[in-house]
Amino acid sequence: METLPFGHPSIVSRIFRDKRVLRESYLPPTLPGRESQIEDFEALLSPLHYNEPVPHILFIGKTGTGKTAVVKQILARKEAEFKDSFIRFEYINCSRANTAYRVFYKLNRIFGILVPPSGLPFDVLYDRFFEALSRSKIRLVVILDEIDIPSKRGDRLLYSLSRINSELDEETTSLTIVGIANTVNFLDRLDERARSSFNPAVIYFPPYNADELQAILLQRARLGLRDGTWEEGAINYIAAKIARESGDARRAIDVLRMAAEIAEKENSIKLTVEHAKKAMDAVSEQELGLAIRSLPLHHRFVLLAIAKLLASGDERPGTGKIYRSYLTITRMHMAEPLTMRRVSGIINELASQGLIETKMSYGGAYGNTKVVTSIIVAPERALKLLGSVAMR
Repeated sequence: METLPFGHPSIVSRIFRDKRVLRESYLPPTLPGRESQIEDFEALLSPLHYNEPVPHILFIGKTGTGKTAVVKQILARKEAEFKDSFIRFEYINCSRANTAYRVFYKLNRIFGILVPPSGLPFDVLYDRFFEALSRSKIRLVVILDEIDIPSKRGDRLLYSLSRINSELDEETTSLTIVGIANTVNFLDRLDERARSSFNPAVIYFPPYNADELQAILLQRARLGLRDGTWEEGAINYIAAKIARESGDARRAIDVLRMAAEIAEKENSIKLTVEHAKKAMDAVSEQELGLAIRSLPLHHRFVLLAIAKLLASGDERPGTGKIYRSYLTITRMHMAEPLTMRRVSGIINELASQGLIETKMSYGGAYGNTKVVTSIIVAPERALKLLGSVAMR
């Protein structure tokens, strides 16, 4: 008799009711902890009900703070409200359309304008889109998710899009940008022209606290897991742990799903705190392993220097110690070292990615200095993960 693999739809799961609910792509019916952001967004979009233009809007917050979920939930609602009207919504993910050219390519396609995916002068793309929009007599709301990805080209993109309204008849036609940025200082990084032209209303998404994460996880558990198959303490453990580390709801949901998978594999009838602890370690290792493979070479060198110092018992290595360890590593790999200032910047980047935690240490023998307090997994495990990736 043929044995069906675990996870086959014909096999009834002991723990899971619907695993899709515990995936990032699932959009729940409500968004706990984001009520005020939803209210602010709705208020900013309200002029559409009176056929009036809407100001540009920017969602700012770290990864996993609910920005895209809020946009998608309100977008679905508004598309239903304004069906067959003069309002049009378009969502573009800039991680895929990662240049100004590719964004305008997609914008032209909205109006059925066929342009090559590369090769045309940018001004031609802009002019064709502008002419189509001005003839359309619609209020176009363009959501640019991960708007900080186009990097330097983002200045040109935002400047070009945000100045369109000055050339349109705003009595009947307008374009609103809703930007979603994971970089908290995104506006400061724009050049003055782009920042002044864009000038958005900003909605800030802070990291989730433990209570908010608990509400999110309970919602997902009730929808995605079978009744009575989890301990409340496991939910509380994940919420408290993630709140201290990052406040990232995506990561918390990943840990919950992993914990349920571990409980299932162990033939447990209930997801426990121990399963949650194992899942936390497993998710952290997965994240670090994936991150290491995408890091530039010298970022890996700096991370390796930090892991070595932490593993050796130095609980709070400062920038100076990290730089000296980094120099030793670059010599071992016959690589040209970066400056201490650049390495300090890399430390900040690793912290912003959630791979390490840092804090300022004031006073002491070296004055004020940045110190690393922890790495995403145990330093010894980090060393093994870094060792498994070729340093080239």
